[in-house]
Amino acid sequence: MQHKDKQLLLAGVAGVVEEVYGKAAAGRLESVLSERLGPQVESFMQKSHPILGTHASVLIADLRGFSALMESLPPIQMADMLNRFFSLMSQVVERHGGVIDKFMGDSVMALFGAPVRRPDDLLRALTCAVEMQQTMADLNRHSEAKGEPRLYAGIAVSAGEVMAGSFGSNLYREYTVIGAPVNLAARMESYALRGQILLSEQTYQAAREYIEVGAINEVMVKGRSTPVKIFELKAVTQPKVLAVPSIEVRKSPRILVDFPVVFRRVEDKHIRGERYVGKVNDLGYFGMSADLPMILPTYSEIFMSLSPELGSDKPVEVYARVLRSRGNKGGFRTNLQFTAIDTPGHQKVKQYVDFVLWGK
Repeated sequence: MQHKDKQLLLAGVAGVVEEVYGKAAAGRLESVLSERLGPQVESFMQKSHPILGTHASVLIADLRGFSALMESLPPIQMADMLNRFFSLMSQVVERHGGVIDKFMGDSVMALFGAPVRRPDDLLRALTCAVEMQQTMADLNRHSEAKGEPRLYAGIAVSAGEVMAGSFGSNLYREYTVIGAPVNLAARMESYALRGQILLSEQTYQAAREYIEVGAINEVMVKGRSTPVKIFELKAVTQPKVLAVPSIEVRKSPRILVDFPVVFRRVEDKHIRGERYVGKVNDLGYFGMSADLPMILPTYSEIFMSLSPELGSDKPVEVYARVLRSRGNKGGFRTNLQFTAIDTPGHQKVKQYVDFVLWGK
């Protein structure tokens, strides 16, 4: 790949940001990408590489609820936050010997095992994922101190056989990997909660001697006819214990309520048209319990419109993910965690909880 192709790569990413945020934000993002990816792009991506089969670990880290935040803050502030996220995640990947494959909207895809394969690629990828979540926790502590919104990432790691090399044409090509592990990582990432790391079954089996896992779930993913088992990574134990920061969604005060909720399912980041009605039972800063007319898969996402009882003349809109769902009196008692934090909808929920508890 020639120098002009690097420019096309950077310009392409910046072009997406310019469409959403404007030219100033795009210029700042392009500067960050050039600074962080410059050595990789110049030394490796300039060249054309044959397409070969190899074993690699694919890591995808995606911001939770970033689209909702985009609608509530000045574009330049959101661009700065996105720059900060990209820069910090790139540094963590580089520190663990990985390669940034691409930035996709508000997500990062990194490779371990391509183009250079090492015996400990999977350990590097898992350690990188844990450190990414620790870095996000540090970022949020600084953001809160400055009065800025918090950002949370969901991460997926999938290991297996891929095809790696330069894909494209004479006009533009880039080094990347394709294959089932890549597709699975992208599907799994969509199920990750705030601060969570999910592993494919093959990844878990390969790493089980040096990791600790929590919840194990089966989910349906696009392109698969049978459920896929996913494992929640809690810690890497070698060469030392490195734990995923815990995000406890039920530490906040909770109030008993009784009002309707209209919700729609979210699939592949698109809100479906069908509307369903349920009833909210209790409400907290970061989640709720609701009786819904259907059982929803664990980690699936919904878009909710809460009734004006929250003190707004319009329905309050929030995104949430399913933690668990069980049968209850003809419906399904469903525990939900809010996906987007510090959005106008989330702030309305928090204000309502505070008002009911303390009259303020």
